[in-house]
Amino acid sequence: MLEVLLKFLAILIMLTLSPFALGIAYAEGDSLTRNISAFYSDIDMQMSLATEQNAMACVDQECLEREAFDERVHTLGAKLVTAAYAVYPELQKRTPSFQFDIVDKVNAATASTANGRVIVFRGLQQLALGDEALSYVLAREMGHVIGQHHTQNITTKLMISAIASIIFPALAIVSASSTAAQASTATSLITSAASSVTSFVGSEVAIKKAKPNQLAQSDNIALNLMLYQAYDIQMVLEDIPVDDASDTAWLNDLQLSAVNLESAMHEQTMDLAAAPI
Repeated sequence: MLEVLLKFLAILIMLTLSPFALGIAYAEGDSLTRNISAFYSDIDMQMSLATEQNAMACVDQECLEREAFDERVHTLGAKLVTAAYAVYPELQKRTPSFQFDIVDKVNAATASTANGRVIVFRGLQQLALGDEALSYVLAREMGHVIGQHHTQNITTKLMISAIASIIFPALAIVSASSTAAQASTATSLITSAASSVTSFVGSEVAIKKAKPNQLAQSDNIALNLMLYQAYDIQMVLEDIPVDDASDTAWLNDLQLSAVNLESAMHEQTMDLAAAPI
C-alpha cells in the first residue's frame, strides 16, 4: 500500500513540476541545446511521418499539377526565408537555412523540425490555396522554428524524463526498505515502467499547456513575414477554409489562426525593433 501511495505521489510531483520544467526550457537557447533539439525533432518527424497515410501515386496530368505545386512551395518559401532573415536579424545565426519538402501524405498539414526543415503534406494541395494563403501557411510553420518551439518542447521532455529517472529509483529504495526487499526484480521493472509513463504524461501535460502560446506566437511571426512582403491579409482570410467540421487537429488550428489573424490585422504593425526573437 505504501508503495502505491509513493508512486501516486511521484506522479503528482511530476505533473506539478512540468510547468516549471517548461519555464526552464524556455530559457534554454545555447547551441548545444539546439543541436540536441534538432536531432530529437528529426527523429520525432520521421516517426510521425511513418504513421501518416500515404497519398496515391499520381498519373498523367495530376503529376504535372503536383510538380507545379511543389515549385510554388519552393518559390514562396524562398521569399519567406528572405523576409525572415530581414525581420529577425539574429535568426540566421541559429538557423542558417530553411528547407521545404513536400511529402506524399493524404492529409492537409504542415510540420517542421528544429533545424529549419518545413514539411508540406500533399493533401494541402487539395485546398487549392492562392499564393497569399499558401505563403501564410508556410510562414505559420516557419514561426515554430523561429520561435524555437521545437527546442522548448524537446528540452521539456528531456528534463522531465531526467527528473523521473531520479525520483523513481529513490522511491524504489524506500519501497524496498519498507518491504524487506521483496521481489526486487519485479519492483525494478515496475519502477522503470512507472518512470517512463510518468515522464511521458508529465511532458505531454507541459507541452499541451504551452501549445496555445506557441500557436499564437507562430501566428504573430507569420503575420510579420506577410506584412514585410506587403501581402494582402484579406486575401489570406478569404482563402482559408472555414468548415466547422474539420476532421484534423491541424485544420482546426489553421482555422483558429485565421480567427486570430482577422482580429490582429487591424492593429498589427511591423515593428522591426521588437521583431527579433
